[in-house]
Parts: sequence; C-alpha cells; structure tokens
Amino acid sequence: MAFMLSHLFPKPDRAHFAMKPKHKYWIFLLAIANVIFGVIVASLIGTWFTLAPEEQAFVRGILDKILPFPLLGALILFTAIGGLVSMLFFYYIIPTLQLAEKTRLITTVNPDYRIYPRGASELVYLTEVINDWADTFQKLKTEVDVKIAAAHSDLDEERKRLAALMSELPSGVVVCNTDGRILLYNAQAQKLLQAPERTNEEEAGGLLGLGRSLFGVLSRNPVAHALDLLQQSVERGETAPTAGFMTTVRGGTYLRIHMAPVFSERQKRKEISSFVLTLEDMTPQIEADTRRDTLIQSLTSDFQSALGDIRSAISAILAKPDLLPEQLEPYRRTIDQASSSLLQQLGEARKNYARHLQDLSKVEYVLAENLLEVLHKNIRERFAIEVERHAEEGLWLRLDSYSLVQAVSHLAGLLKTQKHMGAFRILFERSGPQTASMTIGWPDFCLDHGFISDWVRSPLVSDPQGKLLSFSDVVERHGGRVEIEKAGGPACHEVRIDLPTEAQAEHSLLPDGKPESRPVYYEFDLFHQPGIEELGSMPLRRLTYVVFDTETTGLNPAQGDEIIQLGAVRIVNGRLLQGETIDQLVDPRRPVPPESVAIHGIDPALLAGQPAIEEVLPHFHRFAEGAVLVAHNAAFDMRFLQLKRKITGISFDNPVLDTLLLSTVAHPHHEHHGLDHIAELMNLQIVGRHTALGDALVTAEILLRLIPLLEAKGITTLEQAISASAKSRFAKLSY
Repeated sequence: MAFMLSHLFPKPDRAHFAMKPKHKYWIFLLAIANVIFGVIVASLIGTWFTLAPEEQAFVRGILDKILPFPLLGALILFTAIGGLVSMLFFYYIIPTLQLAEKTRLITTVNPDYRIYPRGASELVYLTEVINDWADTFQKLKTEVDVKIAAAHSDLDEERKRLAALMSELPSGVVVCNTDGRILLYNAQAQKLLQAPERTNEEEAGGLLGLGRSLFGVLSRNPVAHALDLLQQSVERGETAPTAGFMTTVRGGTYLRIHMAPVFSERQKRKEISSFVLTLEDMTPQIEADTRRDTLIQSLTSDFQSALGDIRSAISAILAKPDLLPEQLEPYRRTIDQASSSLLQQLGEARKNYARHLQDLSKVEYVLAENLLEVLHKNIRERFAIEVERHAEEGLWLRLDSYSLVQAVSHLAGLLKTQKHMGAFRILFERSGPQTASMTIGWPDFCLDHGFISDWVRSPLVSDPQGKLLSFSDVVERHGGRVEIEKAGGPACHEVRIDLPTEAQAEHSLLPDGKPESRPVYYEFDLFHQPGIEELGSMPLRRLTYVVFDTETTGLNPAQGDEIIQLGAVRIVNGRLLQGETIDQLVDPRRPVPPESVAIHGIDPALLAGQPAIEEVLPHFHRFAEGAVLVAHNAAFDMRFLQLKRKITGISFDNPVLDTLLLSTVAHPHHEHHGLDHIAELMNLQIVGRHTALGDALVTAEILLRLIPLLEAKGITTLEQAISASAKSRFAKLSY
C-alpha cells in the first residue's frame, strides 16, 4: 500500500504535493474498481477458453446461475477496499495535509492559532503535540520579540526624532532615487506638491507617495537637467555639489527647488544613488509684493496731495515776489515740513524694499520658458498688461530670478503710467556660446533715454554689507550687462540685457567644502525599482500594491448595478501606508435596493451630491499608477471597472492579484475562503466590514500574511503568483 501511495502521490515540488486530493481519491477508487472487476472478468474469460466444447455448452446452460456470484464477490471486495481507502483519505491523508497547512500558518503569520484535532487517533495525538509545540514556540517568539524591540528602541527613537524634525522643517523635503521614485517626503512637501482633488481630469494634478514617480508632480526636464548638472559636478571632483531651479506646479504655485546628491557608500567609485530636493514656495512672497505695490500706489496718491500743497505754496511765492518775510514764513514751513516728510518716507521705503529683495535673492538655474511664464503672470496680475513673449526652447539661465522678476515688473509699472504705451514684449534667445539676451521692448512708443536710465540705476537690493545695488549692478555681478538702445537721439524702444547661461557656471552654487555630517534613514529599498514591464519577475515582497474594494447597488454589473463606494490603500515594500488611502462615496444615479442597504449600511441619502463614477475613476487610476491591483474576489470588482471603460476612456491595465485565489493556493485543503473566514484564520480584526475602505484594509493585511505562506510553497514572484492563481477552482468565476 505504501508503494502504491508513493506512486499515486508523486512529489516533484512542494507546490505540487497533495494538489486536489479529492480528485486523486476518486481516481484511486476508479483504479481499484478497474483492477478488481478486470481480474474477475479476465479470469472468467480465461477459464471459458480452457473448457472443452461440451463443457462450454454445459456452462452456457448454467451461466445465469454462476455469473452473479463472481460479480457479487467483486462488488463486495471493491466495497471493502474502497471503504478502507476512504478511511485512509478522510482519516489520514486529508487531515494530514490540513494539519501541515495549519502548522505552517502558526509558524508564519499567526502564532496564536491552535489546531482543532480531527482524523484518526494517531493524528489527534500529533495535533496535541503540535499545539504543545506551538505554545512553546509562541513563548519563545514573544521573548525574542521583546529582545528585538529593546535592541531597536534607540533606532526607533532616532527615527521619531527624524520624523519630528522633518515635520517641523519650514521647507518641503523630498528624497528620490535616480529613477525619480520617491523614498521619503515630509508634510510640507506634500502640501506643496500634492494637487487638491478636482473633478475635472484636465485640471487634476499628480499624486505624491512613497514609491511613486516624482515626475507625476514635477516636470521631468528641469529635474533631469539639474541631476545632469550634479553628475557633471561630481565628475569635476566637487565634494558638495548642489543645483537649483525654479518651476511652477498646480497651475500657479511657484517653487524654488534646490537639489543635493546622496552617494552610495557601498560603491567603490563615487556615484549618485539618490538626491534630496528642498522646496521653497515663492507664491506668498510674490503675492506680498503685489500687495506692497498696491500700498505704494496708494501712498503715491497720498503724496500727490502733499506735493500739490508744496506746488501751491511755491506758485504763490513766485506770483508775489514782494511778500514780506512774515508773510513768507507759513509757505516756507509748509514746504519744509512736507518735503522733509516725503524724503524720510521715501528713504525708509527704499531701504525696506532693498532689504526685502536681498532676503529673497538667490542665484539659481532657471529655464527661460519658466521664467517668462512667471514674468507674464506677475505683470498681468499686478498691472493688467498683456505680454508678448517668446523664449528659445531649452535655454537655461544662471541668475537671481526673483530680483529680475521684480525689476522687470517695476519697469512694467512705470510704463503703465505712460500714455500710448502699446505692446509690451519680452524675448529670450541665445546670443553666444555662454550668453543669452533678454530683450524688453515697447515698439509702439519711444521713451526718454533718461527715464530708462533711471530705472536701470535705481536701487534694487542691498548686498551683505548693506550697500544698495541697482539692477545694472546686480546684472553685472552675475557676469551680464544692460544695454539701452538709442533711437532718434534720447528716445529708445527697448532694453537689452545680456545674461549668463549654465555654461558659465564652473562652480557649485554653495561654497566648496566638506558637507556637514548628517544621518540619512531609509525604511524601504526603492533605489533600484524596475519599470512596470519588469514586475513579473519582481519578488512579491518588493512590489507596490493598491488594494481596493467596492460597495455596489447589487451583484450584477452587466445588468446595470453601479458602484456606490470605492476604497483603496497602498502597500509599498511590505508596508501598509495608512496615510495613502481613498474613501469615496459615489452617486450611482439609480435607486439603491433595500437588500443592498441591509448589507453595506450606506444610506442612499448620503449619495446625493457625491461625484459620479466618471469623476471618481480618473483619480483612482492615478492613485493605482504603476502598482499591482489587489482585491478579494477581484473578478467582481474589476468587472465594474471594465464596464466603465467606454464612458470614461480609462483602462486599468495593471496586473491583478486576487486574495480569494491566493488563499486557495496557500490553503488548498480548506473549504472556506471568504474574507471573514480568512481574517479569522489569520487573527485579523475587521473594522468597518462591508465598507469599501474597511474591506480594502483587511484585504491588504491578508495579502501581507499570504505572501510568506506562498513563499513557503515556492511562489515568490508576481508571475508565479498569477500562474498559480489561474489554476484555482475559483478562477473561472465571471460576472
């Protein structure tokens, strides 16, 4: 019998062993029946051919009397042997396989689980021994966990300090690998880069999250260009290279971004393994400037009244040259007091303005196209002037972009006071290998040369020593110059400003020197995250998952049932990210049957005014970008998404895993694979059952516990998990 079982249950690998034992049980019975009845029939046929003709004639006469007895004996023999085989299967083989699965459950994901004895007395005794061992194992594991927790307490404290520090930093911080995958970010960065949820797909921005691509929230070109500059600095031997650029996000937020590299200590040669971005929001400063200019304009109106009094006094004096000294005295005091006050206020305003600009001024790399957009928006909002603009593509400048924006905006404000100004034009173009020209023109009007000269030489910022610098001084300190075109004598049509490009920057933007020593912590490994095409060979532990669930009006998507709630959560490198979730009610635009309400408990009145599924799916599609989709009984949820493809134009091409199918792979001998049963088996508490986010969270926990069980069966990659799921008995479900 042992020899027969060894041939009937071969063991080519762990995953194949004891696969579908009930099928093998029936095959075994069929084989026994064939053997028994085959032997009886063969014996009868053999005996028949050994008889003489007269004996065959005699037997033929009594065949109906003797034939039932061999057949009855074969049936009795089959029943006896079949019964023994059934007892062997149902009291030994199947309980043994279930015992192995439950023992593995104890050793991998649920040490608190205990096995209920079943089967033969020998297996019951073995179960008791395993339960006793489980008690000892749990005790040892608890002791080990306590020691590990104590050993890691200092590290956890350092991580808490880092988290507190990151949360208190005034600037946004994002750490990425060289592929642009986000390794770390703080709340300030999320506030600056995370686009608010909008119902309009065209206006909605990208999503910020661990493992996501930075290029979903920032333009790729400026980041890639700055990274190239860092690499060039490293090749030149700079010890602390940095780069910076200015860009816009969310259609109106101006960010000044500085980039610093992180080097891998494991590599023999110095190579950039990741980079740190610090983000500074320039929008409030620009808005403050707008408010300041408004105040200045208001002060100008007030000054006009005072200057009118001065002018009236002077006119009176000039009109009456024979006034006596005592008659002149009131006019003199008026002129003296008003002029002294004006000079004092203007001088103080000049100092404050220069000091304000100095605090904001920084030399940085900026793409001419981005700078031009900032200039256009600032001038249009402050002075209601439309700018004719053009920038040569791919032109990078090295300058103090903020001072330049303020100076040009100031010129636009001065020109606004002129009559018949006409067009206002700004052009950026290359003028040499290392220079570019910025041309500011008003071709429809000629201004006095002195007017423009005063603007160029008016105080703009102060240097660290407090010396006031004009716009021309600032440009010259950056290696550029200002040229005023003369036309018709003292008149001019434009100003040309020569500016340095990136080619002139031979040194880092910060002083060269050894960088300050600082700890760098990474709680996950995304430095070599592959693209979506490589996911099939990726280990299950390293994949990014989006686990989701839906609540619906019914169970028939093809017959018009609709989604009324969508919940989702992300998993990155085995970490369940509680802060990156979706919990959205959906207006189904149809009645919700009472029997459905009885299950999920969602009041139909709550759905009125909620976004429709056509507005929710685009956000979910961005949320799931680059991830493996996971659901329990995924065929049901995916069918709802597929049916919306025609009206939304959105196709979910992500790989899909189903925890229902994976559970049958991990526990092929368990009869129940419902969400509640699996959660109970794995000692998981379901919070918010039959709510989309609640079910998604428990499904995510189940997935994390299924992974080691699958690995124990030799299923370690996404491709292997999908292949094993396809063989599940539930894989044929359709909706």
